[in-house]
Amino acid sequence: MVFNIGIDIVEVDRLKNIKRFNQFLKRVFTSSELEYIKERRYRLETIAGYFAAKEAVAKALSTGIVFCFKDIEIQKGKTGCPKVKLYNRAEAICAELGIRNIVVSISHQKSVAVAVAIAEK
Repeated sequence: MVFNIGIDIVEVDRLKNIKRFNQFLKRVFTSSELEYIKERRYRLETIAGYFAAKEAVAKALSTGIVFCFKDIEIQKGKTGCPKVKLYNRAEAICAELGIRNIVVSISHQKSVAVAVAIAEK
């Protein structure tokens, strides 16, 4: 059963203007996500897509960001599709709400990245 849906869109060019870009990456992304971003040669579309996915997951939980961005990890499944792994406060919120699964989809082009997340009970 669907609990809620979250969606987010990020303008890729906004990332170009972030001061202390490396600190931003370390604050927002887990080590596994950073490895993937590095494999993708720090493509801004990839970074924007992963960031949009984290925001979409937070919206699907109906809480907004009341936890660390690193509490939401976007992973690549066996088929290459993104999947969500939660930690700490985000994981606890899901348990409190009875959410058993979160499905996420990410898409991007040169100027924007968009992600949608569906929280399921």
